Amino acid sequence: MNRMKGRMRPYLPELTIRDYNTYQWYQRGVRRQLYTTYGLYSCYGLRYNGVLFAVLADSLAGRPATCKQMREPGTLVWRQMMCQTKGIRLAAQVEVLLSWHRIQDAQWADLPFYKKVRRVVDTVLLRQAYRKAAAENPALERIFVQERDQANVQMTLNAKNYLLAAEPKGNLYGALYSVLATDDPNQRKSMHYIGSCIGRAAYLLDKAESFSRDKDKGRYNVFLLNGINDRNAARENARRQALAAVNDLVRAYGMLDVKLNRTLLDNIMILGLRHAIEPLDAESQPVHWELP
Repeated sequence: MNRMKGRMRPYLPELTIRDYNTYQWYQRGVRRQLYTTYGLYSCYGLRYNGVLFAVLADSLAGRPATCKQMREPGTLVWRQMMCQTKGIRLAAQVEVLLSWHRIQDAQWADLPFYKKVRRVVDTVLLRQAYRKAAAENPALERIFVQERDQANVQMTLNAKNYLLAAEPKGNLYGALYSVLATDDPNQRKSMHYIGSCIGRAAYLLDKAESFSRDKDKGRYNVFLLNGINDRNAARENARRQALAAVNDLVRAYGMLDVKLNRTLLDNIMILGLRHAIEPLDAESQPVHWELP
């Protein structure tokens, strides 16, 4: 059910060929940026939202990226890809830091043997890339550290309120998305709210997926504190709340002045995100815009 652990992808049935190519070019551009700046191993960690971060940052600022024929990392194949832009460089930094902190936050006791091995390998091979990214953008690294500290406090408090429990991850994604905005305070505010909605939805879906493990090990889980004792009931509750958060996101997203790649971003931020939460919902229910 929970696809939000991976990338927020476009919804392919509604994607034009032009937008599909743009997305592929950006994906290759972010991967090459990871390779040239942080090493070959880091470019295989492009598993979160780096492509979306790059497209958002460049599109909100109106920075058109140049597409060139370049060699794909680790291969002899030459393909079209977007060249270095501020958005692509920022996306690469976010990817490295996100990958590193997700590795560190994983519950060691919950991992099967092969994932424990993978975590050790990732920790060793990504350490240098992480240190470089953190040194290049210390403000971004502080965002992750603050979120981790807030999450630890929330677990200690055993918050029963869903909004309070999801607040640390909402704050993390809110801060990440606001970094992608220009210096316009209204744009930063809208982007912070959009990120907060995504973080809230991701947190609830994650806790619903870990419901059984948390219950068996007696760990904190906001659904358990609210009297939910069935994993399917927790999933359904998380799905409803996540869809409500996405509907709030759509209203804020409609207020943004997106200068480039509007149709591609519409596809990812609306249809792609809804499909990540509930596949049937994206196909059967139209999106209602509420423009200012």
